[in-house]
Amino acid sequence: MTITQIITRMPYDSNVYLVRGSKNAVIDCGSGDDSDYIISQIKILLGGDRLDMILLTHCHADHAGGLKDFVDEFGCPAFCGPDAKFISMGTEATLSEMLFHKDFTPVDTAELENGTVIDLGEHKLRVIYTPGHTSGGVSYYDEITRSLFSGDTLFANGVGRTDFDTGSARELVESLENLSKVDIKSLYPGHGNGSNDGNAMVRNGLHMMGV
Repeated sequence: MTITQIITRMPYDSNVYLVRGSKNAVIDCGSGDDSDYIISQIKILLGGDRLDMILLTHCHADHAGGLKDFVDEFGCPAFCGPDAKFISMGTEATLSEMLFHKDFTPVDTAELENGTVIDLGEHKLRVIYTPGHTSGGVSYYDEITRSLFSGDTLFANGVGRTDFDTGSARELVESLENLSKVDIKSLYPGHGNGSNDGNAMVRNGLHMMGV
């Protein structure tokens, strides 16, 4: 049972996490500008084991831009919440042109329903809809280790911005309020360092949003 962050070499890339159990999943996959290196590190960590799935927290290109590279390399399916439609279509909601000045390659991505539990054996990742940073963003809560993979909804001492396309401050507050009902030990955010007191980070996020 292991959660490993792959340290990317691009400062604008999202954090990339490998969650290993009897099945293995990657959570987010960076912009694509450093895919060769990230994939090589994942293959070393897997040690010949299979990557079973790619889970995305939302559609922005710094998290999903590398998806085609990952799917081509590992041949596994990709999943997201309601933002899956944007990834599958490659629409402007991916912010690829605004942020990275490059085309976003559409990749077929299946949509996960709120509350779905992804059983990796030693990890059970529950899908929690957390709109606000985007309209269809999700977080993944590991019911065994009490870990939250929060994407850009919540950071250690910060929250995601809501001024991009489909963002909503009201929805972000509602998402944080929902997360306050979850017992979170370890926080694994989409950028920056994590935290060993996720509950405190949720309270801090609500305070930053004026709640």
